[in-house]
Amino acid sequence: MQLIIKIASEYVESMGEVFSGYKFGFGQAKEFTSKYYFDFIFLTLDGDTPEEPPVAGGACGFTIDKKTMKIETLSFADLGLLEQNEKEINDVYYKLKDLKENSKSLNWLKSKYQLSSPELLKIKKVLTKTDIQKEQIIDQLNELITKNR
Repeated sequence: MQLIIKIASEYVESMGEVFSGYKFGFGQAKEFTSKYYFDFIFLTLDGDTPEEPPVAGGACGFTIDKKTMKIETLSFADLGLLEQNEKEINDVYYKLKDLKENSKSLNWLKSKYQLSSPELLKIKKVLTKTDIQKEQIIDQLNELITKNR
């Protein structure tokens, strides 16, 4: 996490003065499956938090990818999509985890990815042997479906 904070600090410092008398800082990290998200906050040029920060539109924050360390500035719409995608990843992860432990979830997987019964059984066998990690779940699932088609 220290590396992520260092990258975030360097990123906001590289922007310099973004509004007359103000620069960007960042809030607490919010962890997503593949990224960390930080809200932009206004700081005075001395680095203090102003009592009344300026009102300005634009980007709400930025992410740092956990694997590539790539930074991406986000709009409010982008943040909404990131949160929606995270919800879907969590839903898939918990359902696959349940599938591994409880075969009643097979119908959900079959309908979500339009799988035939033989495809579904192949995937079920692989899932039973696989350690399901949330960080890799979407990649693993797409790879299994592609491989078994």
